[in-house]
Amino acid sequence: MLNKDFTQSVGILIISIIAVASFSLLTWVIPDMFMKGEQVKASTAKPYSALELAGRDIYISEGCHTCHTQMVRPLPAEVARYGKATSGSDDIYEYPNLWGSERTGPDLANLGRKYSDRWHEIHLMDPRTVVPTSIMPSYPWLFEKRLNGEDIADKMKTLRVLGVPYTDDEIDRARLQVKNKTYADALISYLQSLGK
Repeated sequence: MLNKDFTQSVGILIISIIAVASFSLLTWVIPDMFMKGEQVKASTAKPYSALELAGRDIYISEGCHTCHTQMVRPLPAEVARYGKATSGSDDIYEYPNLWGSERTGPDLANLGRKYSDRWHEIHLMDPRTVVPTSIMPSYPWLFEKRLNGEDIADKMKTLRVLGVPYTDDEIDRARLQVKNKTYADALISYLQSLGK
């Protein structure tokens, strides 16, 4: 037989969870649903190209998001170091959102404005060549593996359902834009798009 105090504690816990979840829904989710149109109008964000989208998938699959954030907080020190603070309208086409919270490596929100493609190639091959104190691992296999582009059109169609304004023409051309590119090509293309 369960103790009466234990039963009351579980009941209070359940009620508390429902209250917090309801509050979150009312303050975060519902207002965002009504503000989406305003965010789209205010945003200068552009949908990712097929190659950038493939690079974003590689960024996620290689775990880059576990060490790097993509959200410059509106704190003077962060803005001075990483550039313009991030706002919700900057990432209206992000599914899933990659703001992150781990800061093992530098924030990448405005990275596309800083380095050349060649710098990124060297950095992915051997990070300590360009940043001697880096603890980032090397990614030489990214230069060997090639994309086939088979699933990129389906990804773009799915994102279009979520509100990303891809055209039929962009989706039709996607496979050829990605086919035979290296993983490094795609990842660098994605990194160069950040903050632009």
